[in-house]
Amino acid sequence: MHVVCQTMSLNPEFKNYLNEIINNIIVGIPSLKKEYPKLKIEWRFDSEFDFLYGCIVGQILGSCLTAFRMSYNREAKADELLGIGEIVESYFPLIRDEIKNN
Repeated sequence: MHVVCQTMSLNPEFKNYLNEIINNIIVGIPSLKKEYPKLKIEWRFDSEFDFLYGCIVGQILGSCLTAFRMSYNREAKADELLGIGEIVESYFPLIRDEIKNN
């Protein structure tokens, strides 16, 4: 599934690149989901869903910010951070569905 975001501060090619990164991470959720219960004892979390959701969103945000740094050889400015955040946020429902349904 491809989510489109209306953020103006990022160029279209970079937005497409971020969408590709995010979709690749989401495709891996079923595999990741199998590994996370092994961490339950060590990390002592009560909600597997909340833990997995937080880890996936964190991984996506980290990957997007790293992609920005590698693409532009600098840190993102405030408006660019907001744009990246909007793109990531647009995937929240899909991430939730993938965790619940796989």
